[in-house]
Amino acid sequence: MSKNTYKGHPEARRIKGKPLAWVNLILLAVIVIACNYIGCHEYARHDLTEEQRYTISERTVHVLQSERMQQRRTPVRIIFAFKRSTPNYSRMRSLLEEYARYGKGKIEVECFDPMRQPNRAREISQIYGVDFNQNLCVVDARENPNIALNTFEESQSDRKHVRMRPGTSFVKYETLPDESRRAVALMMDEVVCGALTEAIEGDMRRMYVVEGKGGVSRDDQSLLESIGRITTSLNIQLAWANIADGALLPEDAEGLIIISPATDFTEEEMGTVREFWERDGRHALFVALNPANEKLPRLYRFLREQGVRPNSDRVLLRDRKRAYYDISAVFPKGLNCTKSFWNGSTHVDGQCMSLTLEHGDENEAALRRLTAYPLLMTTPDYYGETRSELEPSFNPQEDYAGPLCLQAAVTRGNPKDPNNLSTLVVLGSTDILGEDNARTEQRDYMHTLWAWMSHRPEYAGKSARQDLTMKIDLNRHTRRAVEYLTLLIMPGFALLMAFMLWNMRRR
Repeated sequence: MSKNTYKGHPEARRIKGKPLAWVNLILLAVIVIACNYIGCHEYARHDLTEEQRYTISERTVHVLQSERMQQRRTPVRIIFAFKRSTPNYSRMRSLLEEYARYGKGKIEVECFDPMRQPNRAREISQIYGVDFNQNLCVVDARENPNIALNTFEESQSDRKHVRMRPGTSFVKYETLPDESRRAVALMMDEVVCGALTEAIEGDMRRMYVVEGKGGVSRDDQSLLESIGRITTSLNIQLAWANIADGALLPEDAEGLIIISPATDFTEEEMGTVREFWERDGRHALFVALNPANEKLPRLYRFLREQGVRPNSDRVLLRDRKRAYYDISAVFPKGLNCTKSFWNGSTHVDGQCMSLTLEHGDENEAALRRLTAYPLLMTTPDYYGETRSELEPSFNPQEDYAGPLCLQAAVTRGNPKDPNNLSTLVVLGSTDILGEDNARTEQRDYMHTLWAWMSHRPEYAGKSARQDLTMKIDLNRHTRRAVEYLTLLIMPGFALLMAFMLWNMRRR
């Protein structure tokens, strides 16, 4: 067949004669190009894991998008110098990429392996004066992060905007019975966010802890560990205050902390507390009461004047023959900063005292602009037992009927003027401060309260899912069902099967 006589395939000639097919091809090309263009400019990532393991917390997102961060002239540099063989390396790197994405140009992230990139490690070492003998994360919030740190400067104004965190601080461990350690949680989001706050602000603010009342001391700080971890992430330093001689608190005091006082305050000491509470500006007062210490008349009178009355009782479950300290509670509606927790449920372990929100003189409370809010409420199944020496039994004439308030907050001033608003938080129990008793939602809620007291609204909210191991919290009904299943049903089923086999072999 000659080249001149070939006309092509009949179907090809038919398509060639239809211009609509060419229009469809052109439109398809335009759609593909437009999708690629939009995809390059409108970038989005989605975490498809069930536990959201590659997503930073909403608290961190608020910090990255806050005015303090977005008004910076130069971005903050985060240097992630970790070996690639480190466990959870890809997860930690993905979380840092989320920092850069939500930072909108105000966060620069650099990840490198010191073992594979020795030249870059040498450059970083010359700038910050560190040796990469371990995994290290550097947060640099200086105006020019490329110049070397002046470590011999007296004021150290340059170094206070740089924070370094070792890789060991990114993982939380627990000690097993055989004294070995197991990684239980990845603390990277919390550690990096706290270092970011410290580097940006530089100087730490101060809150003072009252000592000499038997609750906490320099030798026993177990109840301060959880609070200290929260305040450190908010760039707040805790210091000790001895107010036995009635001395006033320093002017730089932004908060006063009273934890589990075993002895009552004197009139001079209460004068110091009142003077601090009534100062102009924004100040915070945190009080955690121990239900075992009921004889604190002066401190209780001060709390009643603010609108919170401790009831000196024990919160117990009704219709039980013994004391039961596993309390089902709910986060009620109240403070706007706790909106993400509203109507959420939790369980409180340990002995608690109930609180009543009331003002003795409503006119005086309105004049002083005092407003009280419930923070944690029990379900109606609980009551406040006022007679500790007798067996638990609800008496409507003497006891307090549920639901009961376990935690409360008070504001003094205009809520619309946060710079002149004093805040008070009262806890009816100190057991919730322990790391072993507090649950994840309680720690997040406590962190939100401290952010509110320190005027850090961007730090409110829930934390990210950081667990590396599965932990199941069971309420009393579920635990009872598990006990019946393991102690009665399963052994009974095994006994029944053994009897059936024995009977069959006997025949």
